[in-house]
Amino acid sequence: MRSIEAGGVHLRALESWREYVAAEALQQTVWQMPDWRDVVPASLLITAQANGGIVLGAFDADERLVGLVFSFLGMTQWRKETIAKHCSHVLAVHPDYQGQGIGARLKWKQRDLALAQGVPLITWTFEPLLAPNAHLNLHRLGARARRYIVNAYGEMTDALNRGLPSDRLEAEWWLDDPRVRARAHAAPPAGDWEEWVGAGAQQVGHVEFDARGLPRLARIEPPRQNLLLVEIPADWHALRAAAPALASEWRAATRALFPQLFAAGYTATDFVWRRGELARAAYVLTRESVEGNATR
Repeated sequence: MRSIEAGGVHLRALESWREYVAAEALQQTVWQMPDWRDVVPASLLITAQANGGIVLGAFDADERLVGLVFSFLGMTQWRKETIAKHCSHVLAVHPDYQGQGIGARLKWKQRDLALAQGVPLITWTFEPLLAPNAHLNLHRLGARARRYIVNAYGEMTDALNRGLPSDRLEAEWWLDDPRVRARAHAAPPAGDWEEWVGAGAQQVGHVEFDARGLPRLARIEPPRQNLLLVEIPADWHALRAAAPALASEWRAATRALFPQLFAAGYTATDFVWRRGELARAAYVLTRESVEGNATR
């Protein structure tokens, strides 16, 4: 596979046993895993790669593996038909290289490879309360979410997930969606909280901040508009470290809210993330008809 180079980091498929073993170590580093229980092993990565899976690495100038995306072929029901999809299980970027857009580059290349196979859809799960991941998935990549999975992976032991149920949202990335095609060529405008409110978005969850500046979901209003904002903590890891009980409250509240909104016909279609001193983060949900792989 031809490498894609930018910023001193190039992308290509993993090729050697040493690189597959490095993929094991990268997973353990990124998720701070205390053991190897949750690591996707080298032998499985090799088998998947040889049978239609995608195992793509980001390598620095010294050929050190600093990023990884892994997906395997699956099937799903769509409009009473069975279609092929890629199930994306790992997206990892070494802490020293985070914040440089490497994760997005890996996803876009994964899209290219899946399209070359004739696969129209990639799905994956992500932490609903982690703003950077939601922003990448929904805003930058143009994926959607309309399925909430309670405790998807059971009790997880890595440092980023242990202590709370592993609830997840499922991202649907329809690879030929016009919005996805547009975002493959240019990043969308950053988006602004006030702009969404000005467009008529209803903020269904009202957040208050305590003396430490930590957000608490004070009340939830019934949805009345076709456009909603659902706020989450702007810095989930900081909140979990400072106030575990408050983090549990957020998990319970969003576990109740998202399935209710999805059942009412809403889809998470975008994400607004205002960083800085007054950081705020929220999902944008729309009530619309989504059929096939095109935006309606």
